[in-house]
Amino acid sequence: MSHSSQTTLITQYTSKLEGFIKLILRMADRLFALLSILALLGIVAVVILQVFSRFLLPSSPIWTEELSRYLFVYLIVMGSGLVISKNQHVRLELFQSGLNAAWTKVYQVFCHLLAGGFSIYILPYAYKYAQIGRWQTSPALEVPMYWAFLSVSFFFALTAFYSFMSALLVLLERDDQGVSP
Repeated sequence: MSHSSQTTLITQYTSKLEGFIKLILRMADRLFALLSILALLGIVAVVILQVFSRFLLPSSPIWTEELSRYLFVYLIVMGSGLVISKNQHVRLELFQSGLNAAWTKVYQVFCHLLAGGFSIYILPYAYKYAQIGRWQTSPALEVPMYWAFLSVSFFFALTAFYSFMSALLVLLERDDQGVSP
């Protein structure tokens, strides 16, 4: 097998892998965007109910503030992965702007691997933290606090998933256009 045919074969496999990763990210992005939208609509509905009941009814439900708080937490968690996927997170670009294209790619991969590695490291501790909530219930909704505490585990799992996928995409890309599918 000649060198040019090996290069062509590697390029084909790389393109297929890149396409597969982008497909997975598109599907995950759509799912988490939908869940974020539902959480936001839930917040709006709960807050409207709370305002309506405070001004027009003799009493307002006590659970609305608590539910809106939990929906807001999950909205942030769902959006965190989308931010990484679109390469729009807060980062130190002053340092990156001084690098050439090759070192910029190395720096991006390093940052994604560092964030993903930290998330993987923290994930068992976050899940252990969520287990504490099994014996507690929320004051107004009376649901296990496990579901509120589990948001931390979910956040780190999403961060790890999106960070590692983004690192792979940066490695597979032949240009410097970001990682957004």
